Amino acid sequence: MIYATDIESTLHALSDERRARQLLRFFKTAPGQYGEGDIFLGINNPQVRQVVKEAWKETPLCEAVKLAKSPFHEIRLCGLLILQEHYLRAMKKKDSGTMDTIFGSYLELHPFINNWDLVDLSAIKIVGNHEVLNPGIKLMDEWIIPQGHTLWQQRIAMVSTWMLIRNGRADICFNRAKFLLSSPHDLLHKAAGWMLREAWKKGYRDDLRDFLETNSGAMPSVMLSYACEQMTVDERHRWQQLRKQARQSACQAGM
Repeated sequence: MIYATDIESTLHALSDERRARQLLRFFKTAPGQYGEGDIFLGINNPQVRQVVKEAWKETPLCEAVKLAKSPFHEIRLCGLLILQEHYLRAMKKKDSGTMDTIFGSYLELHPFINNWDLVDLSAIKIVGNHEVLNPGIKLMDEWIIPQGHTLWQQRIAMVSTWMLIRNGRADICFNRAKFLLSSPHDLLHKAAGWMLREAWKKGYRDDLRDFLETNSGAMPSVMLSYACEQMTVDERHRWQQLRKQARQSACQAGM
């Protein structure tokens, strides 16, 4: 058995003070920024993944949860990735009880899943897979709503649609993206645009065109840019012009 304290010691031994300072800037940790107050050891993702690879099979779920509550960003990531490995193993075994337990733990950990990389590297395979396997779960449809939910809860709900898109349920992606059209958060615009682009890549091209026909005028520029990234230059330009015209008309109507 491997304890959380063992893994913490391993990760602390890999720390790099200079890189930690760089990560403070990269992950926007200054007062008022989205990662305010986070602290880093200065470890890169491949190093964290190597620790996970070597330790996860002998690390109980309760110890992984302890790691995911660490004040250090990389230790939280390590804990989340260990939970993910346990979830994927439970999927292979069709162990629904363990999957439910990990999903529930993940939801309770959401205050600690508080930066875009922590969300993106864990939500797709835990939350996304769980939604695919349990269609009756509607919690993410609640988390996408701005009122009463954090930026990170909303991003979890959005990026988890990656798995749904690949399993014939792209409509959920389009429905959730609508809630982020008026969001003030750039990170949510990017998440929605990313998932809309994934829907296009998986063959939902007319569905995306219908979405853009209705919503492009209200879309933040970065969301539209991400969504149209795989289109031809001419089609991208068309949607950008449509957005521009819609915004100009709205501006004139408000004068």
